[in-house]
Amino acid sequence: MDQGGRPFPDTDANTGRSRLFLAGYGLANAGAFISFIPFLTLLAPLKAAEVAPHARDLTLSQISIVGAITAAIAHIAFGALSDATRGRLGRRRPWILGGWAATALSLALVSLAQTPWQMLGAVVLLQLAVNALYAPLAAVLPDLVPDHQKGAAAAWAGLALPASKLFTALVVSALLVSAASRYAAVVAATALLVLPFALTLREPPAPARAPIAWPSLRLTAFADGRFRMVFVSRLLVETAVALHTLYLFFYLKDRGDLASRLPGVTPEAAFGLLLTASTLGMLAAGAASGPLSDRLGRRPMVVTGGVLIAAGVALLLFAPEWPGPLMAQIIFGIGHGVYSTSNLALVAEVLPDGARNGRDLGLMNVAVAASQALGPLLGIAVASTGGDLRGVFMAAALAALAGAGALLTRR
Repeated sequence: MDQGGRPFPDTDANTGRSRLFLAGYGLANAGAFISFIPFLTLLAPLKAAEVAPHARDLTLSQISIVGAITAAIAHIAFGALSDATRGRLGRRRPWILGGWAATALSLALVSLAQTPWQMLGAVVLLQLAVNALYAPLAAVLPDLVPDHQKGAAAAWAGLALPASKLFTALVVSALLVSAASRYAAVVAATALLVLPFALTLREPPAPARAPIAWPSLRLTAFADGRFRMVFVSRLLVETAVALHTLYLFFYLKDRGDLASRLPGVTPEAAFGLLLTASTLGMLAAGAASGPLSDRLGRRPMVVTGGVLIAAGVALLLFAPEWPGPLMAQIIFGIGHGVYSTSNLALVAEVLPDGARNGRDLGLMNVAVAASQALGPLLGIAVASTGGDLRGVFMAAALAALAGAGALLTRR
């Protein structure tokens, strides 16, 4: 074991990784996100309506809950398994390649499902496969990228979410019509983006006398104060994002001035405009904030992103008339881009055990999974006490501020 608890020597700690490596890593992350974002946002609802036309909402909800639980457990498990892998191909590469093949097969099984139970089984397999691909891919950043380049690498990786959303909107939704062509496009795009990086990835060999690293699912990372601080911050900010995303359309649709301000524009079209604006803001801010965090430090950038997210959500409350929502969404998108990119680099820095990066990244990912449940629960709580959507968005703004403030504590 070399210095810093890293299981493999980092031969590029001084010179850093090449731009080609960083770009390839970003494209591979985009491919990983394309393997599931189009499915979650469009293909799953369409498939649920096909296999259960009279109970599509209930079927989709049940399958989504089981899928989310599977994903949270699978990320930790496959991260731990890749931590313990030894061989000529490295720790991460065998799982990335195997995960991609399993993802392609699982997507085919989902497309062939004819009943809700068949769809549920295929979705569980898909979540296992996607995390077998993504968990080791995410661990490449703390494994192989030196600290002075983590922000740049995170900027490339941060393009994955907005890129996958644009792929969903422009290709899967608008360009393609048949279900078969949509699933085929997802598999093809994932292959084109993931395989070049995975096939050329070279990991330093383990030292000759390196101890065997058995898979470990222990929660020892939470004993580290910095890890706990970043986890709590991420949970709060991601909960704010989940609340905002979940209820934005309803908020926009309930605005009485939309018809007069934008004659002939449906709430759906206005919602699409807001999503496009936030995605473009997220792309631009994410690309710039990663390298900037290398110079200014991680915490200031993450705090800035959280504050901007809170400001974007709060602006919906203080400027509800059009074009207030558009300006709010642009600020939100910029904040989300700054936060997600710099937070990814910060997470890579606070992992406490270099031999368990895959497992500990999975534990950190629980914050994101938990926010997907905590957000709706907070929304239900506000509604049950007689509050309306203004209370929901106020809760979101306060959660984002609290998440940003959590990083100001000394650890």
